[in-house]
Amino acid sequence: MRETSSLTLVGKALSHPLRERMLWMLGEGERCGCEFAPELGVDPSIVSRYLGILERAGLLTSRREGVRVMWQLADPQLLDVLEQLGELTKEKVA
Repeated sequence: MRETSSLTLVGKALSHPLRERMLWMLGEGERCGCEFAPELGVDPSIVSRYLGILERAGLLTSRREGVRVMWQLADPQLLDVLEQLGELTKEKVA
């Protein structure tokens, strides 16, 4: 059996609208994980789980700042790729 590819991990990570939205939010700059829950209107445990999924897929990096965990995009070009994927699929999904 073949191992899961990194592309599959990325596809799974992008498969939820809130995770995609989190990436767009991080496109504005680094954020503390605690900032997502109020803005997205979800429980902090969901935010934590989703950030972990995005990090394991290689889309995010994190660093500790005291008790806070700061998150950022692993590569700023990620938003360009998301935009291109959106354009490729726009007509097919409509």
